[in-house]
Parts: sequence; structure tokens; C-alpha cells
Amino acid sequence: MEEDFEIEAIIPNNLRDYVSEQRENGMFLSDYQIEVLKHFGFYYQKYGSIKELLFDVESYLNSNSDMEEMDSLEQVSREISEREYYSHTNQ
Repeated sequence: MEEDFEIEAIIPNNLRDYVSEQRENGMFLSDYQIEVLKHFGFYYQKYGSIKELLFDVESYLNSNSDMEEMDSLEQVSREISEREYYSHTNQ
């Protein structure tokens, strides 16, 4: 059963915001993750590695854990951490 369809018609335009891309400094981040990081004052371009970025984000989260709006930053941190873990784990 073969059907003709256009993938662009199936995938919403904003889905691309959630797909990670390798950035100019080698980090894999989605546009959404970059926006959330920027919202909290983290500019990924200033970091030499993803580990440095995650360290600062986790430190920030630990010192501001009582703030309700931290959910999006926590989620982004979790996503980046998981990607980092699985990219360095022998398959």
C-alpha cells in the first residue's frame, strides 16, 4: 500500500524548534532549549563545553529551587543531560 503525502504537511512547522542541531560551538541544542536558557540568562555561546553549561544551570537551579517558573529550565537541563549521557555511552 503506497500513499503519496508530503512530510511538510504532516509535521507542524514549530516541531523544528524542538529538534537539536549542532551549533557553532559544537553543542547540540534545539531552538526551544536556547530560548529557555536565554530567558534565564544562560548564553550557550559563552561556554566551552556542554558540561560547563550544565554545571552553571544546575547551580542556578539549586540556589533558586523555590521559584515556580523553573520547570522549563529543569526540563531543558534534563534533556541536555540525557543527550550528553547517551552520546558518550557505549551502545
